[in-house]
Amino acid sequence: MLEVARPELWAELEAVVDLAPHVEEELSPTRRLVGPRLLSSVGTPLRQAGLAVLVKASRQPPVATGPSEALAEAVAAQPLRARRLLQRAQRHARDGVVLGSRVWDPVFDGSPVRSLQGAGLIEALSSELEPLWGPFRLVEGLPAPPPVVYDFSEAVMPRVDDLSEPGASLSQLLHDLASLTAALSHHRPRRTLAGSLDLATVRRVGKRLGEERMAAGETFERFPRWARALRVMELLGAVSMDPISRELALEPGLEEVLEGTTAQAMGRLVRRLIDGDLHAALPAVKAALAEAGDGAVDEMIFVEELCAQHRDVLHGPWHRDGRDIYPAGGDAEALPFDDEGFERIEARQIHGLLKRLDRLGLVVRADGVFASTSDGRVWATGEGGAMPPVWVTSDLGMTVPPGSVTPWERYQLEQLGRCTRRDVVDTYALDRKGLERWLASHEVDEALELLARRCPGLPSTVRQTLEDWARSAERVVLRVGAAVAER
Repeated sequence: MLEVARPELWAELEAVVDLAPHVEEELSPTRRLVGPRLLSSVGTPLRQAGLAVLVKASRQPPVATGPSEALAEAVAAQPLRARRLLQRAQRHARDGVVLGSRVWDPVFDGSPVRSLQGAGLIEALSSELEPLWGPFRLVEGLPAPPPVVYDFSEAVMPRVDDLSEPGASLSQLLHDLASLTAALSHHRPRRTLAGSLDLATVRRVGKRLGEERMAAGETFERFPRWARALRVMELLGAVSMDPISRELALEPGLEEVLEGTTAQAMGRLVRRLIDGDLHAALPAVKAALAEAGDGAVDEMIFVEELCAQHRDVLHGPWHRDGRDIYPAGGDAEALPFDDEGFERIEARQIHGLLKRLDRLGLVVRADGVFASTSDGRVWATGEGGAMPPVWVTSDLGMTVPPGSVTPWERYQLEQLGRCTRRDVVDTYALDRKGLERWLASHEVDEALELLARRCPGLPSTVRQTLEDWARSAERVVLRVGAAVAER
């Protein structure tokens, strides 16, 4: 849908190009339904004539995804055994999918599983495995399983002196991911045959990131924080490379990781970087860290208490010959699903989980002890400290102190402006080009709301300038995908 700010602009457009072959329907005095080849045919001459077309992607209103009352009633109508199996499956599911043989006994639990299937709460996915053994998808809209209430007071102890040094900050990584993603979205990056970013990319990205040495031509690998961020982006599947041109393209999804508070973004990133088989143990670790506060947690007692309070935290038992055993196939030895088995199996997995959280900078460890870092306390409790204000000056300069914005807000700010100095306190400059890029997927009011939320006194001149730039950029707008909804 092609839209102009006022009807008189049609005459200005027609004086430069012939729009008639592209117009399919006139929707209103300022809106016309046009064919898909309009921009490739007339975009360049219009831009040269000072009538640039702003391409604006349509946005659908958010769809409510809360629990369904009908599904809640269906769950409540299930037998107790079936409900417990469903709740276990929800805690172990990854992206709504769970392997049946991991959470229930395909033989002993056949009746309750079929009851869940019959009620439409789970559905079997195509697989070469036998029925009830393979993958199942949990239907959307299920009520969340009740949280497991942990008590790790027996494991809490004073903080010891020989804890390891904290690893790289996870919150800093999130902010670096936000900054680098925004920089790469402004400049299409390209790799060399050796695998590093080419010099032109490094210079452009360095200028965008406010890294003077990088902008001057130093190699990307000489900046560990940005090299780490790029590796994590690749690990998350947030970038892909064309094998012929070696250009890197941003994939959708990373912005969803950054959304919300810092604690929420941490939680999403941790789940992306931790083995999915260990996700079900994360709430227990968070509960222990929250209970310990500034103290520490005895690792052995923590494992013992977890075994006593949530025996099936990582594995669901099978039932053979009147006893519980670990899932096993074929002629494998039946290992009893008891406390000794927990020490042999789950304890090793939990120690490995704590080791990974140590590498992520959420915990520090000593022999048999772990404690939270400052990032770990935010991750465990969901509570951050007081956020200092962002300062915006009348000349469109912006000062961003540490901890003053969330990773998602950092991403938005780096879309709107360019970092001019990156230090303990970062400085930015809002510019017209950045706002025009922002308007391709947002409204100017959203930018003003973002600035006003973090800046205690947004100058009126800044608000007026951004609104003037937006009016100029939106004189001629091509809304892609919105025509049907607008008609």
